[in-house]
Amino acid sequence: MKYIAVSVHALEDFSVDLLRGLEGFDYIHVDVMDGKFVNNINNNLHVFRIIKETYNTPIIAHLMVVDPCDYIKKIITYIDIFLFHFEIGTKRDVIIKEVKKNNKKVGLAINPGTVISEIIPYLNKIDIILVMSVKPGWSGQKFLISSVEKVNKLAEYKNKYDFIIDIDGGINLTNAKLLKNTDILTSSSTILKAQDPNKIIELLRFSDEKE
Repeated sequence: MKYIAVSVHALEDFSVDLLRGLEGFDYIHVDVMDGKFVNNINNNLHVFRIIKETYNTPIIAHLMVVDPCDYIKKIITYIDIFLFHFEIGTKRDVIIKEVKKNNKKVGLAINPGTVISEIIPYLNKIDIILVMSVKPGWSGQKFLISSVEKVNKLAEYKNKYDFIIDIDGGINLTNAKLLKNTDILTSSSTILKAQDPNKIIELLRFSDEKE
């Protein structure tokens, strides 16, 4: 059984009605983009407060930004998990310590081009790894099948280190069956654009138990 995260963007015109009526999901995953780390810009941090005031569901903040340090104090009150990209290259340990100082969970997101060997030194410091199964920045992209092997490789380290695996990008009912070693399936389009989104959430949750 999987945990399911419904993904939304930190849009200027964000409305909590986007999530109204959804049931059975475990996390709300919010994508923040600064227009520098990725080309797209979704940087309305008020979204975190709005969601927190409306739902009791844990919030994952996914920071696709050049300097995540700028965001910690602004959103830490409203979130449960702070995800930033390994590829920023600097301040990783500083960010991890600062988030943990606020008693929140912290994790690394890794782009399709980043290999597992690069992140091994951080596996004993973080709570979660988010495997990007598309290039970060836009919803609705096609799932990269190479992500399955990456997840399986990462799972080999779970007995030694205490972390969970999340995957985000192009997740649907077909490729979800291949992701047996993931703990969280994060999806936007597959859920939010479905005629019966709650049925999709249920099918994704039990995708690893069905042939």
